Amino acid sequence: MTDRFRTALVFLSLPLLLAACNDKVVPDPPAAASATLNGVRVIDASTYQLGVSALDGTQGIVRTGTLTLPRVTDLSAGAATAQVCGQIQSQDVLTTAITLDSTGSMADTDPGNLRQQAAQTFVDRMTPKDRAAVLSFDDGTAASAGLQVAHQWQDFTSDKALLSAAVERATFAGSGTPLYDAIGDAGTLLSASGGSNRSVLVLTDGDDNSSTSLTSPSAVIAAAAKTGVRVYAVGLDSTDTLNFTALEQIASRTGGLFQKASDAAQLKDYFDHMYNAINAQGCLQLTFTSRPPVGTDVTGHVTFTVSAPGRSDVQLTLPFTVTVR
Repeated sequence: MTDRFRTALVFLSLPLLLAACNDKVVPDPPAAASATLNGVRVIDASTYQLGVSALDGTQGIVRTGTLTLPRVTDLSAGAATAQVCGQIQSQDVLTTAITLDSTGSMADTDPGNLRQQAAQTFVDRMTPKDRAAVLSFDDGTAASAGLQVAHQWQDFTSDKALLSAAVERATFAGSGTPLYDAIGDAGTLLSASGGSNRSVLVLTDGDDNSSTSLTSPSAVIAAAAKTGVRVYAVGLDSTDTLNFTALEQIASRTGGLFQKASDAAQLKDYFDHMYNAINAQGCLQLTFTSRPPVGTDVTGHVTFTVSAPGRSDVQLTLPFTVTVR
């Protein structure tokens, strides 16, 4: 074979090689790597909504996505169908009043002070655009000026060092539980903050027993409606004896979510999930076609597909628990 022929062969082969390379299709990355179930919203006795956030695998939240093809499996009781009740949408910025129970019972339900780590987890994930304030509530600590029962340890700020110091001061154990007034105080501060996406993140281990201004769930809901505030609530029930129906109702009717923790060790994950909820989430709705008795804790799995622009669809499955009301 002559050199001239070899050169011609190379030039003829090169376009074929380039074409072969161009035929290789690089697959799109998946729409999500995992997801979190952030809490429950009770619509009526047979209808329950689950807040769902998709994660991208790098500790980031999928900010825009489409949920499709939900289905329920492995129900421990009854029968239910699933449907999408909201697509994943980003709220872009947070204005959150972190409101922590500092009543005496917290010394028993959270002796390791794990609520401090939980609140710190929320603070650590904040972006420079986000702002938070830190409050505690009991009926023995003097309320801050302009508030009914809550003590404000830090006004709204993006400074994580200030917020961390405030969380440390706020996580102590005092006396009784003015829960409703404490949520109202957080709403008052949020209303005056001028911020968008206003939310209360409240942790408690008991029912209200000492509020004097807002004395019922309906009063708290009405006050939140006036200020445009959503309530995201975590109820700590380490003895499995508490009835958080009222707090669940407040969260549901204000557009927030409720999550029950049976152990203080769960608080860190639940505060992390509530950050996801306030930041960007979609909604899956369960409707019982055969409803178990009131008070039944129903467990199961919900499977759904997540789609996002420029990414491949992915199917995910999450376990859930709802208490029949």
